[in-house]
Amino acid sequence: MIRRTTLFLTVVLLAASGCAKQPPPAQQTPGHTERPAPARAVPATGLPPAQEILAFARAQLPLQPVRMTGTLKARAPNGHVKRTRNVEMELDWGAKPARATYRILDEKTGAAQVLEMVWKSSGPEYRFKANGAPADMDPSTEIDGLGLTWADLSFSFLWDTAARTEGAAKKLGSDCFVLTVPRAGKKSLRLWIEQTTGRLFGAEEKDADGTTQKIIKVVSVKEFDGLWMVKDLDIIRPAEGGRTSLRVDTVTVETD
Repeated sequence: MIRRTTLFLTVVLLAASGCAKQPPPAQQTPGHTERPAPARAVPATGLPPAQEILAFARAQLPLQPVRMTGTLKARAPNGHVKRTRNVEMELDWGAKPARATYRILDEKTGAAQVLEMVWKSSGPEYRFKANGAPADMDPSTEIDGLGLTWADLSFSFLWDTAARTEGAAKKLGSDCFVLTVPRAGKKSLRLWIEQTTGRLFGAEEKDADGTTQKIIKVVSVKEFDGLWMVKDLDIIRPAEGGRTSLRVDTVTVETD
């Protein structure tokens, strides 16, 4: 039987997170969705479809609204910090449909970028503002020279309807489903999702030639307000030798 743990993956990441305490059914937030059934065990004749695996992974996200603050730092190959931005995330994955707001703030200039996302059954909807004014935005473009995209930060791949199951493999000693998600510019994102818990154990982006462009790596986790969350996350860029670090400083969970 597949073990039911509530796990925070992010963004976002989004990514290989820790365990969150699952609230009892009586405390479920009104107007929020119930958790879907877990992915089935691997049948003898094949593997579950990608959408079933992703639904299982999403089912591990907290039902309660969560607010997080932290910093994003883009580092050069020598470790020098090239750019720092404050980040605020308001995540309501238990809402129907799921939704989130991401804010990138430049403390020195006061510049602000805000992305609001809603994951509808027809696909994600975006509302973007730069310094308070509505603006066009491509989720696959880099955020303010930080070396990661809005798609990376929001872990939108967990809702991607174009994902496909590639196979099964060991990752960090655990049996994982391996999924591939197409990305802009003929790139692809490979995901390793643990078969029994739905945890994201790894993510790597490759270009059309198969060269690794990004590696998403969890550095540390910590318990915040009763939830085990990612504390430090790195997005490594092997081709250039740089990396972007996300450090989570505060987490607030709404319990009403």
